[in-house]
Amino acid sequence: MIHKLKALLHWGNRLLRNLADSVRYRLRADRCPPASPRNVVFVCKGNVCRSAYAEYFMRTLSSPDSLNVASCGLDVRRSDAAPPEARRVAARKGLDLDGHRSKSYEACDLGQADLILAMEFWQYRMLAEMLPHKQQSIRLLREYAPFPENLLCNISDPFGRSESTFERCFAQIERAVVPIFRECAGNGRGMQ
Repeated sequence: MIHKLKALLHWGNRLLRNLADSVRYRLRADRCPPASPRNVVFVCKGNVCRSAYAEYFMRTLSSPDSLNVASCGLDVRRSDAAPPEARRVAARKGLDLDGHRSKSYEACDLGQADLILAMEFWQYRMLAEMLPHKQQSIRLLREYAPFPENLLCNISDPFGRSESTFERCFAQIERAVVPIFRECAGNGRGMQ
């Protein structure tokens, strides 16, 4: 009973934080994201789960010469592989993360990015402070997910959790990446 109560409290706290972050993001985010970006960088905390999966997934959607896609982490102390749960779930989805090694934002060319996509609001804020001249280019990935999923802004970190958590996380990422890819493919309307 205590375990179920703790799990419920944890889930409730995450939901409240996500709701609060979503409101703060909507009030702060620049309303004019870049149109048809060609250099896209996904950013998360450690670059072993979320941003790595987003990078590899977007690469499967595009040809290598049409779009430059990269990923990095804001808290990478050493180069690590994706955790086994992430590799197994990605493999079931047809993606090979076995060769992925995490890299820090210092090793990533954020200055050349047309679109920088963070997974959580705290990452968005950190990127905005680090790169004030790139305000229009910094967004939260979940913003591009279909309604009503895009009402919340954070894609929670699955690190250390079950494979089913990774499956849900990676499915959220896919639903947000596909619309971005369509815009990057150049339908001429710019990103909405």
